[in-house]
Amino acid sequence: MKKSMGFIAVVAIGFIIGCIPNLKDVPREKCAAMPNDNVMKAIRDNCIKCHTKDFNTKEDVCRLRGDIIEMVRTKKMPKIGTLWPSYYKTIVEWK
Repeated sequence: MKKSMGFIAVVAIGFIIGCIPNLKDVPREKCAAMPNDNVMKAIRDNCIKCHTKDFNTKEDVCRLRGDIIEMVRTKKMPKIGTLWPSYYKTIVEWK
């Protein structure tokens, strides 16, 4: 029982540390390609866990488009877990 509690604590701490950064200081680009419903679903299902305040609206997502695509393409995000191949494709091919 103690081993499983220790493992749970380590996982919880890793999740919290992985979610600390936010994007408030990242320069935002001009919104040129509003995200479609598939992009928003991928963001909601994967990114909102850590970036709760960064992606409140489609406009927020749109203005971070280049950074989102680059972080997903280079597999720097998500820090916790992995994207399903369909979500990866949806984000990196967002035009």
